Amino acid sequence: MFGDKSYAATASKNRGAFAEKFLADRLTRVFDSRHVFQNVDIYKGKDRVTEADILVVYGDRALVVQAKSKRLTIEARKGNDLQLKADFKKAIHDAYDQALLCSEALLDQECRFISPSGGEIKFSKKPTKIFPICSVSDHFPALSAQARQFLKIKSTNNIYNPLITDLFLLDVLTEILDTPLQFLNYLALRAKFDERILVNQELATLGY
Repeated sequence: MFGDKSYAATASKNRGAFAEKFLADRLTRVFDSRHVFQNVDIYKGKDRVTEADILVVYGDRALVVQAKSKRLTIEARKGNDLQLKADFKKAIHDAYDQALLCSEALLDQECRFISPSGGEIKFSKKPTKIFPICSVSDHFPALSAQARQFLKIKSTNNIYNPLITDLFLLDVLTEILDTPLQFLNYLALRAKFDERILVNQELATLGY
């Protein structure tokens, strides 16, 4: 389908829409639909700051999920270092930068969160601990190792180190860790030991 130039843009859009819907459905399985919001526009005053693909707010914990459908190009798969960095920026770094903006907005009392229907989303508690998650819809070889090498992380006491992964791992996570406590505990432990763990893929960490 990507070989059809007249359809390539539509195919890419559909891939992105599927990834967001799939991840929202899987997270709803864990957190319930009352806590999962999709395509949330974030405003500060009259200005639109950014958009969260998926926002999960559970108590004083929040997950900010940014899904990307960018694929590794043929040149990157062949080992072209410059192309690999360019693909990583479009697929991961841009998603992380957006997730970081959303995370900072959650801590800002002046920001408002608007659903696709136009209504404002009110939280019973303002999140104090936020987990950014960047997910790609394709398999990226050695994604965790690439993230360690290329990603510039800005973590704080309230915003944890991001989980960089693909939707296949999140599918497995929501299948095995199917309660909010288990899921959030895994994310907290993963962030806590992030700099001490060296793996090619996140499934290795989950298995350990």
